[in-house]
Amino acid sequence: MAVITRTYRKILAALLAALGFSGVAMSCGGYGGEVRAEYGTPSATFKAKGFVVSETDNSPIQGISATLGEKYPNDPEEQFYTIGTAHTDSSGNFNVEGRGYPRKEILYVELKDVDGKANGLFASKVVEADFSNVTFTGGSGHWNRGEAEINLGTIKMKPEDITETE
Repeated sequence: MAVITRTYRKILAALLAALGFSGVAMSCGGYGGEVRAEYGTPSATFKAKGFVVSETDNSPIQGISATLGEKYPNDPEEQFYTIGTAHTDSSGNFNVEGRGYPRKEILYVELKDVDGKANGLFASKVVEADFSNVTFTGGSGHWNRGEAEINLGTIKMKPEDITETE
């Protein structure tokens, strides 16, 4: 019985060696670190900033939610997948950032009036954030591509008629 077990062990060891398995974890740097094992998903930090004003009088709008996200081309419902959210300050400025897959070149900033009638009502708006010609900085050269920032400039939002929404 012991002879059969030893024979099976030798056959199994020969098969594993032929397939590249050994007692040393070579796939994770066993050859002096030549092979780098990394786990996770490639990512980058995307930053978008802008200035939100009323379309009628160019006054800054406070309390607008600015949501940075992406839409997937094969999604029949064209859902918006959020990667970061911020709000406009009293001067109408926002800075939103989020981490996402670095292959995406076009992201979107969805602007929504979330404070009700406090600063007037404004219609929601989606603005394209094109990162295709932006340089990423500070990446590791591996999974972390770094960060990129764009300025969307002045974005005008259309006031809604309060009587229509009541």
